[in-house]
Amino acid sequence: MKDGRIPLWLCSSTVGWTATRRGHAALVALRPVRSEVGWLVMRHMQAGAPPARGHGLSCPCCATRDEVAQALGLLFQDKVRHRCGDFLEVALLEAPSRFPARAASLNANRLVAARYRICFDAAMQENGTARRLAR
Repeated sequence: MKDGRIPLWLCSSTVGWTATRRGHAALVALRPVRSEVGWLVMRHMQAGAPPARGHGLSCPCCATRDEVAQALGLLFQDKVRHRCGDFLEVALLEAPSRFPARAASLNANRLVAARYRICFDAAMQENGTARRLAR
């Protein structure tokens, strides 16, 4: 399905990704990874502590933000500003148990949903989980 958005693959592993495919893709890892080589762009994220709330719960500058959505926003900005390679798809390494929550969170973010199309591996598509989570 071509809709102009960048495919964002939620993956627990990238073992099946060929060297050619990696050469045209970005990897965003939410956990430590061993010697992932051959990616056009690589980003590693560390889970950070939530920011201190100085102004209150309803303050926009103090609101808790999804770190993955922020990282994907920065990755997209780097792509369009030619600060990184022109990747064609993104692999987001995540624990499989977190796929539903991550997909819901990313689909709820309007900028992420406009820029990226969430995709799942074949196993999730076969059991129908992907249809419920993807948008």
